[in-house]
Amino acid sequence: MKKLFLLAVCMLSMLTVSAQMRPTMMFEVGIGMSGWTGDAAKGSNAIFNPRVGVTADVPLNEWFSFQPGLSWVSKGAKMENDVKVNQNYFQVPLMAAFHMRATDSFDLVFTAGPYIACGVNGKTEVDVDDMTTSWKTFKDASVSGTQFWEGFRRFDAGIGVGVALDFPHWIVGVDADFGLCKVYKDGPRNYDLFFSAGFKF
Repeated sequence: MKKLFLLAVCMLSMLTVSAQMRPTMMFEVGIGMSGWTGDAAKGSNAIFNPRVGVTADVPLNEWFSFQPGLSWVSKGAKMENDVKVNQNYFQVPLMAAFHMRATDSFDLVFTAGPYIACGVNGKTEVDVDDMTTSWKTFKDASVSGTQFWEGFRRFDAGIGVGVALDFPHWIVGVDADFGLCKVYKDGPRNYDLFFSAGFKF
């Protein structure tokens, strides 16, 4: 009987650990600001932009997990000459997460890792007096055969970091991305900072 009891306790413990180690999915929405960095970013200002995406949390052990995801992220900046640049990306973060138990109600989670992104669309607008003119950010633009805009590079990659409060069914946090690729030749690099909330399922 003692052996059977010990065996039952061991099996129950294993099932509990297994349940705790199951991957979870998170649907997240965020709002924040984006801008450009580097010498070519002089004269630009940050703008408010949204983000929405899905992230998986794959536990590796009690403390660490792997968090891949797919997000739609809006980036860009506003320049001093009334030019507003919007860049929309599909972004794939590949984050390593460290989970630290803060209270019985939530964990404190720190994330860091690389991301890659592909520009899908975007619009650049310029206001001249009472007239607004726009064109596609990722494509060259010309007037009467004379090019005045070099389309931005679609590929982007960089480093992301974040910190979040992880509750049983939802999560809130702050994330930042720092681009390593120039948005065009000799151009600036992207950065963004988002406040986000997510539902776990």
